[in-house]
Parts: sequence; C-alpha cells; structure tokens
Amino acid sequence: MASHVRSSDFGHVDRRPSGQWRARFTDPEGRRRSKSFGTVTDARVWLSGQRTDIVRQDWRAPELASRTVAEYAEAYLARSEIKESTRALYESVWANHLEKEWGPIKVGNATPTNVRAWHAMAGKSLKPTALAQAYRLLRGILNVAVQDDVLKSNPCRIKSAGMVKPAVAARSLTVPEVLAIAEEIPPRYKALVMVLAFGGLRFGEATALRRRDVSDARLTVERTCRYIHGAWTVGPPKTDAGRRTVTLPGSVATLLETHLADFVADDPDALVFGTASGQFVQNHNFGATFRRAVKRCGLPHTRVHWLRHTGATLAASTGATTKELMHRLGHASSAAALVYQHAVSERDGEIARALDAMVTGNATSALVPARPAARRAQSA
Repeated sequence: MASHVRSSDFGHVDRRPSGQWRARFTDPEGRRRSKSFGTVTDARVWLSGQRTDIVRQDWRAPELASRTVAEYAEAYLARSEIKESTRALYESVWANHLEKEWGPIKVGNATPTNVRAWHAMAGKSLKPTALAQAYRLLRGILNVAVQDDVLKSNPCRIKSAGMVKPAVAARSLTVPEVLAIAEEIPPRYKALVMVLAFGGLRFGEATALRRRDVSDARLTVERTCRYIHGAWTVGPPKTDAGRRTVTLPGSVATLLETHLADFVADDPDALVFGTASGQFVQNHNFGATFRRAVKRCGLPHTRVHWLRHTGATLAASTGATTKELMHRLGHASSAAALVYQHAVSERDGEIARALDAMVTGNATSALVPARPAARRAQSA
C-alpha cells in the first residue's frame, strides 16, 4: 500500500510499496503526471520545479520532447508551401549532411553545445556552401519545435553560420564588356546574354520564358525552371515579387525580335531561349559556353549570374528608386536593392572626388591622368 506523505493545492508525494517516492500533479491540459524517485526530497524538488515551470508558462509535455529530429524533419520537408525545387534541395541536404548525426536525437536534447560540436566537425569535411545550407535547414527544423513549445529557444545560435561568403566577389561588368561577350557567344544565345544583363532576370526566369511572354519590349515573368535530380521543374518565381513585367531597352528589344524570328517557333508556348531541339537550357551547359566566350574576349573570370548583378547596378545608376529596383529585379525585400544603390552612391562619390581633383589642379588623382606630353606642354 502506498504511504501518503504530502499533499498541496498543486500535487502530492507518496511512498510506493517498492520504497520509491512518487510525485504526482495535474498538468495544464488536465492530464495526471507522475515520476518516481529514490528520496522524498528529490520527489519534492521535482514537483516544485514542475509547478514553477507552469507558473512561468515554461512547462512542456515530456512526450513532445521525445520526438526525434528525424520526425520533425519529415514533417518540415512535407510542408505544402515549400516549392518542389526547394524541397528537392532540402531533402538532399538532410540525407547527405544531417540525417546520420541528427536523425536519432530527441529534439528535447538539442542544445547549443551539440549544435556547435556538430558544426565544428561538419566544417572539416563540408564545403562552406554545403555547411551553410545544412545549418540553415537544421535551424528551420528546430524552429518548428520552438513553435510547438517543445524547445524554449532555438539552439542554433552560431553567428553568421547560415551565410557563406562567395569565394569570388561578384563584379558589375561594363557595357562594352557585355557587348563583347554577346558578340563571342553563339548567335542562338546572344539575346539571352543581353536580356540577362539589361533586363536583370534570373537565369531560370529567362530560360522559362515562352513566346507569349514577350510583347514588344515587355517581358512577363511568371515562372522559373530548374534541373533537379535528372528532371526539369517549372514553377513560380523565387518569391511572389518575382511575378512582374520588365521593360527592355529599345536596342535589346530589337535584338530579341530578331532572335524570335531566327530561333523561335511560332507556337505561343515555344521557349524563347531554348536549345536547338526546343528544350530548356541547362545552367551548367550554358555556363561552359559563356566561359569560353569570356575567355575569347580576354576578360577575367566572369560568372553568368554577374550579368543579373550588372543589370541591377546599371538600373540603379539611372537613379531608379528602391521600389523601382525591387520591382524590376523581383525582390521581396529592399535589402538587395539598397546594396546596388549603395554601390552606385559610393562610385558617385569617387567621381565627385576626381572632379574636385581636376578643379584644384591635382591631376595625379583624377580619373584620367594627364599624359606626360600634355604636362610638358603645360609647363612650357
């Protein structure tokens, strides 16, 4: 028979026939909870702690914390709002970089300490981009546990761990550089280079365009395409803001009109920038073609994505407002647009300083230094 020892308005402690001390209470959802201890003191301390957690609204059902990270990952990856291309990426990251280490762990046992330990160990074998992707996914999965009140806070607290600095900083090409690349690229892709650079489209947005999306100088962007796991995936743009209409410069629109006549079938659904067989253009294959054109131009290392970067910088240089840049580039946040405006603003400061040097006669710091012959003529 159990021996009753203590009762209160919250719970009570009694002694079991086995000699163990059992603490019992009713949780906020009306369920009876109990746990056994070797001493009455331990039972009372535990009971007091449970009461404190309930008063502070920190109490969590223990069975929730017993769910594994793998169970949370399965639910997280199955969410309907995730784009299929993103889901494929997440599934690959989970399977290759997280499942073995984190899958069996109970979510309640995820702590900043073991997150840091995993991150340090993974950093020895993973490339920076893969490590940042894995960290962001783990943080997203554990955020669900926070929302479920299983975790008080997310244990992924490593500063900037979800960000990766590109090995090569993007640069904005000059207009002559873009034109030179367009001349060296195969004729079928000349208009693609120009649209990427002067329209600011993402590669997947441009290569998903259909003939019906082109109306004079205006492009209607409403889908993007990606090659994932051996198959093409076509879906909406990266964000809702990606659905937009972009107006091309007149000269680029004229080039695109010629491109449509020379390389695109009359079918409204025909791809504007497809292969000779009418299929989507793979980023990888186009990248190789692009690099060969860059090399023939004698230019330094240049990536395809830098064409969009160029388009953004050129648009900012026209004096476009932040909202106008956001619309043209399909940005949901002003942060990226402000980066381009800031870059242009800094360049404008350099120009102003060079002009001031000319005014004050400090020709050595001007944008275009005077030629030696000109300086001799001036001194004469």
